[in-house]
Formats: sequence, C-alpha cells, structure tokens
Amino acid sequence: MRCQDMVCVVTGGGEGIGRAICRALALEGGHVAVWDVDRVAAEAVAEELRKSGRRAEALEVDVSRWDEVKAATRQVLAWFGRIDVLVNNAGICQVVSIEQTEEEDWDRVMAVNLKGVFLCSKAVMPSMKERRSGKIINMGSIAGKIGGILTGAHYSASKAAVMCFTKSLARELAPYNVQVNAIAPGVIETNMTRMITKGDWGPYLSMIPLGRIGSVEDVATVAVFLASRESDYITGEIIDVNGGQWMD
Repeated sequence: MRCQDMVCVVTGGGEGIGRAICRALALEGGHVAVWDVDRVAAEAVAEELRKSGRRAEALEVDVSRWDEVKAATRQVLAWFGRIDVLVNNAGICQVVSIEQTEEEDWDRVMAVNLKGVFLCSKAVMPSMKERRSGKIINMGSIAGKIGGILTGAHYSASKAAVMCFTKSLARELAPYNVQVNAIAPGVIETNMTRMITKGDWGPYLSMIPLGRIGSVEDVATVAVFLASRESDYITGEIIDVNGGQWMD
C-alpha cells in the first residue's frame, strides 16, 4: 500500500492512461479525485474505485479554464482536507501536418496540454507549500523529445514544454519538499492511439527494442512510484516509458 490514504487528483482520469493511474493509485491505498471534461466517464471511474473500498469523487473540469480549476481544487480540499498528489494527465492530440494546422487547433492543444498543467499546478501549490509536502506528476511524451510519431507538431511542442516546465516547477518547489517529475510515454495502446493507427502497430513495433506496444498499466506503475515515498529524493526527472524506443 505505497499510497496509503494519500489524496490524489488525476486530470483526464476518465479514460486511457488516466483511468489506469486512478486504478493503480487506489489499489495502493490512495483516495482519488477524478477530473475529466467528460463527467460521465469521470463518475464511472470514481464508482469503480468506490466499489474497491477506496474513497473517490468525480468532477467535470476543463483544465484550460482557471475558474473551473480553482473551483475544483477548492472542492477537493473541502472533501478531503488536503491534496497529496496531482497527476497532470489531461491532454488532447491531433494528427495533422504543420501546414494544415489551423491557429485554433494550435491554441486548443496548447491550452489543454500545457496551460492546463500550469493552471492545475498553480492551484495546488499553495496547500502543498503550506504543508511542506506533495507530489506533482506531469505527463510528457516521447514526441516531446524526438518530434511527432503518431501526432502533430503542436502536440509534440506542447509536451516538450511540459517537460521543461516540470524542471522549472521542481526547482521552485524543492525548498518546500514538494517533488515534481514527469513521465514520457512512448507508443501506448489506448483508444486514441488505436484510432490513429487503425490497429496497425507494425511500423511502430519495428522501432521498439522490447518488441511490444506499451500498456496503460506500464505508465500507471511509474505514476504510483512517483506518487509514493519511494521517490522522495527524485525531482525534476523525466522518466521514459517506451520499451527502449528512445534512450537518453
């Protein structure tokens, strides 16, 4: 029970990697606030966690809107009294060339993927600093290191910025004993990637030394490690979860 009684907020927790992280945190003893722009999906995950014996609450939140993020943070603090872990997982992507990317597309991807990380982090920082304890886990991507593989350039740019933001935030919060790290997944099998690849994983398998596509659980186990006390002396780190596709 590495996350026993920790209060965890997971953005984009209604499906895919976010849902797997919610499940993994609960399995390790955490209480989870599931944030998602899709209220129905968030509530479904929360109900699943409640049935497993953990406390869970669902909130409909657009992480790109400061008013919604502030209100959701206040609500979680009212429910649980504190926030021990924030997982900034919410994100969107779009498969499109740079030439065909519209200004509105660029702005929306940046608003959710990058601004959302900033706003959610900003919202939980005061309480974590006051308690001199906390973990913030951001979701980067292999695309932010080497450019888009399944996704557009605006997605790749947003994830590169998230990983740089992670290091800046880690430096700022280190004096308060708050650790900030990021996970950089490679090709992970989710509804989103299945839609993009149409189920043809062949071109990607040839680039992955471990010879398989990643699962959402592969990412979730790393999130649990970063949420737990086991990572107390790690901050500003970007952990690759890509089967060896990119090594640095």
